Amino acid sequence: MVESSTVIGHQVTLNRLSVAISKGQNSHAYLITGPESVGKNSVARYLASALNCENVSEIPCGQCAQCNRISRSVHADCETISVDLDGYLHGDGNKRTVITIEQIRRIIRECYLKPYEGKYRVYIIQQCDRMSEEASNALLKTLEEPPEQVVLILLSSVPEKILPTLVSRAQVISLKKVNWLELEKGLIQKFNLDKKIAEELSKTCDGKPGIAVKMLEDEKYRKWRSDALDEAETLAESGPYQRFLYGGSFSKRYTKDREDSIAVLTLWQEWWRDVLISSYGINNSIINQSRIDKISYYANQYGSTNSAKNVRILTQAIAKLQKNFNPSLTIEQLMLGMPILAKK
Repeated sequence: MVESSTVIGHQVTLNRLSVAISKGQNSHAYLITGPESVGKNSVARYLASALNCENVSEIPCGQCAQCNRISRSVHADCETISVDLDGYLHGDGNKRTVITIEQIRRIIRECYLKPYEGKYRVYIIQQCDRMSEEASNALLKTLEEPPEQVVLILLSSVPEKILPTLVSRAQVISLKKVNWLELEKGLIQKFNLDKKIAEELSKTCDGKPGIAVKMLEDEKYRKWRSDALDEAETLAESGPYQRFLYGGSFSKRYTKDREDSIAVLTLWQEWWRDVLISSYGINNSIINQSRIDKISYYANQYGSTNSAKNVRILTQAIAKLQKNFNPSLTIEQLMLGMPILAKK
């Protein structure tokens, strides 16, 4: 079987899927859940390869034409549907906020066509919790009487937002964060990294292989992450007035890109969690090891009580924004509610 060369971690889940598919016991629909960047899309592609693999003894082999084409995202029968990507593919150039009924109807029409080059048509629906109500109901009708040659793979970090009847008709695969030792091993195998670098990176990524891959391959992501952490440090030094002004500019930023703004707040939450942990002297559990000196400094300045309050306030703000609370008011309350630097 294909191991961590294509998927980092989750080996028990991969083995179980391969055995079931080799016995002809695959499901017509899967729901893969887990935190952002934990590897849901990688497992979905592994599953698509296993379903279409030409090998008999071990699936997916990772070597045959079917596996190769799926890994390169050029397989005619394996398609990814998502909120933003599909919007651009439709040619209007605008970001969507939901997966629309039109997107799902197109899948339904294609479902009844014979696969073009593989055994199965596989549709990977990312962020399926963001399907519109109409889209969810349309997909539900297809799942009630699924075509034999079609497998739908739904991905979500917030499965509680999915229509319950959709969940009940899919085989649920719950992915957890990857143990840092397993993540380190996977990074060494896939990227041929030095052990020390792989160890530091695996700890920085908090059990999420997707973040590790981005940090290695995506220079823009590395800069985005560094800038966001710099902002967290700047705000830690700022007083109420500076935070109030910053909140206004962040609200405008949120209006332009909701997902990016929530991701920034989540990274701030992670940074303050590091400060809180450091305030108890547990520096070996800090995620952002490259900033341990600054984190230790702020842990000493803020203490455990104020650090914990900052984590809590950020958690509440993120939850409100995800539930579509008023963003300007939520961000203002966040900025003015966070404790300021203690003067010693």
